[in-house]
Amino acid sequence: MSRESVVSNDSAQQPADKSPSVSPRMAMGIPTASQTAPIQTRRKPTLSARVFALQQIVPLFILAAVMFYEVTAHLIFENELNPILFGIETITFGIMGPAFTWLTLNWVAREIRQRERAEGEADELNAIMQEMHHRIKNNLQTVADLLTLEMSRNPRPEVQESLRDSITRIKSIAASHEMLSVESVGLTDITELSRRVIETTRRSMLRADQKIVVQVKGSDIYLGSKQATAFSLVLNELVSNAIEHGFRDRTEGMIEVELDWDGSDIWVRVQDNGAGLPEGFDLKTSRGLGLQIARTLVEKDLHGKLSLTSNGTGTTAWVLFQRGVALMNKE
Repeated sequence: MSRESVVSNDSAQQPADKSPSVSPRMAMGIPTASQTAPIQTRRKPTLSARVFALQQIVPLFILAAVMFYEVTAHLIFENELNPILFGIETITFGIMGPAFTWLTLNWVAREIRQRERAEGEADELNAIMQEMHHRIKNNLQTVADLLTLEMSRNPRPEVQESLRDSITRIKSIAASHEMLSVESVGLTDITELSRRVIETTRRSMLRADQKIVVQVKGSDIYLGSKQATAFSLVLNELVSNAIEHGFRDRTEGMIEVELDWDGSDIWVRVQDNGAGLPEGFDLKTSRGLGLQIARTLVEKDLHGKLSLTSNGTGTTAWVLFQRGVALMNKE
């Protein structure tokens, strides 16, 4: 299903000779050992441990049930077939039955324990990867803040524009790592990522007098971390280019981003109602750094195609690329 979004009580005095003593650790706000002692929680037994427990109980229960039956059916009520039936049933159900049950439960418990270990290792790897992406995001945010500080200290417009473009690119990469830090390992919803990237770009690029509405349409589309990072940079460049050139002399406008896919191919459309492309524009010969970066990322990292056309009321950018092979095999 498609989604759409527009981007203190006073205490009683005590006598001096009975006032409680305050340790230096408490006075400095350092928690005491009793305050920092971990709370002991009782862990529930795992499924494999419960199966191992059944392995010890069930065969004995079966043996007891068989022996009770044999005693009541063959020793109390005797007939000429009792000795033969007693021997056959005792060996079959009293010995082989519990032994087969013990072996079966042992095999099941071992298989479950191996799966539990694999799941535990996967959870640990997932936590490590999420922490790694979180730290990368924080480091990139620090770099962006440092560049923002440098931009505020340099009054030259061309330097500020170059630094601003670099800041938005760094924040776009940080947005992809931010989503990777809270989602499954290696998977990112690029539709939600588009909303975050576009919001960051709008805040960095728009002037105070501009009112540019950006809409994002599309269903959930998941990509690997490498493709998601490249996609975030491409989208940032296309939206930045639309704001910078399409609405340079305008205060109002709209940018629409739509994403769609058919299982392997992904289409991304970025359309605006700005000034449109200049006469004789050719993407292959364009010297704009932003479009060069976008085209290189689409062709080299996404292995796709990028095209820009004038639609009469602005510019439309199309990006077509394929999802990673691992993700296609997964589905």
